[in-house]
Amino acid sequence: MEKHELAFEDYKNGMKQKEIAKKYGTTINTVKSWSRRYEWSKKKKKGAPQNKSVHTKKECKKIAEEIVETSELDEEHQLFCIYYLKYHNKVKAYQKVKPNTPYNSACVMASRWSKQPAVIEEINRLKKELYEDALLDPHDIVQKYIDIAFADLNDYLEYGREEVPVIIKNPITGEDEVLKQTVNMVKFKESAFADGTILSEVKQGRNGASIKLADRMKALDWLSKHMNLATEEQRAKIDLIKAQTRKITIDDEQEEIIDDGFLEALNASAKEDWEDEED
Repeated sequence: MEKHELAFEDYKNGMKQKEIAKKYGTTINTVKSWSRRYEWSKKKKKGAPQNKSVHTKKECKKIAEEIVETSELDEEHQLFCIYYLKYHNKVKAYQKVKPNTPYNSACVMASRWSKQPAVIEEINRLKKELYEDALLDPHDIVQKYIDIAFADLNDYLEYGREEVPVIIKNPITGEDEVLKQTVNMVKFKESAFADGTILSEVKQGRNGASIKLADRMKALDWLSKHMNLATEEQRAKIDLIKAQTRKITIDDEQEEIIDDGFLEALNASAKEDWEDEED
């Protein structure tokens, strides 16, 4: 067997990658390279027996240590990286590692930790592993958030006005007659023709059925934080969405200003009318 194959057997038996590097007289970076190239993590998972029991906290910590065993960071920094990926909040991640730290101190220390080159490298590495394990390309994930940000209710609803038959009783003859009445209408499109993955809610309540799209602003916020994962075409789309959102916000603000000016003028006019009547 070749050296990397022997090393994989040791890895399957629970040996740390630092220990493997020492055993075979090589560097930790070489062992990392073997792990990525020959997909040790995936092969180890395939060979492991299925266990349907719920993981305890101790087991979760052990799994976390295995995930980041290739890193040269200490355990606290490793856990910080994992919690950061889980919560997308560096302050919360720091407080999970050091739960007794006051909030203001946690803000300062979390900022320092998150700027350390080794921490940045580890977070990026873990992100890449997560994407690979999920068999997703980062561009696919970016595209899904773009779909959410571009989501249009017209893709899910048909609305407008239509004529419907109405039965009334003729006051003279006493017989029922069918007339036409124009009403407002809203209809859902068939689910087979809609992308349900970007809907956050569809429900039937006392006031009728309703549909809710996933949060557009949260999607934009995510995209802003992960622009490095987007292709050039996707970046152009994201910039377009941001521009459209800014325009809507500015238009709303201008409309509010115009409304306020109109109301002030109306109030002033009314005041003058009252003064004229008093004279």
